Amino acid sequence: MLEEKFYTVADVASVTGMTSRTIRNYLKDGTLTGTKIGVQWRFTEEDIKKLFHRETVSHISPGVMVKSYMSDLLPTEKRALIVVDLPDISEEDGAAILSRIKNKGYGEHVQLTHEHDQIENNYRIVLTGSLEAVKGIIDDI
Repeated sequence: MLEEKFYTVADVASVTGMTSRTIRNYLKDGTLTGTKIGVQWRFTEEDIKKLFHRETVSHISPGVMVKSYMSDLLPTEKRALIVVDLPDISEEDGAAILSRIKNKGYGEHVQLTHEHDQIENNYRIVLTGSLEAVKGIIDDI
């Protein structure tokens, strides 16, 4: 029987491109779950995947989201990753677009993150999830 592989905080940080401090903050706020063995946290692949497949808008950087998507070599469904750049969009208008997307009810089928460049006044949205859900969101933007 194969034993399940467990990952440390440092392993998760390395794989995701995040810092160990960010991983610990995600543990503290419940964004990431794991198992405490002695004084150290351990994570299964499922724990790590859940970090990237939450229903809410993610605070993960777009670059990390793309890296995570690209590292999954065995997808279990048709899926897509789309980067949408919206020039001359204020942060408030970008937030309104995100709110509209969230209200469409794509839930667990899509994860999205965003960033706003205040200097250039550009808004970037990164979507990943089932192909159908991502296509539906793109039609709404």
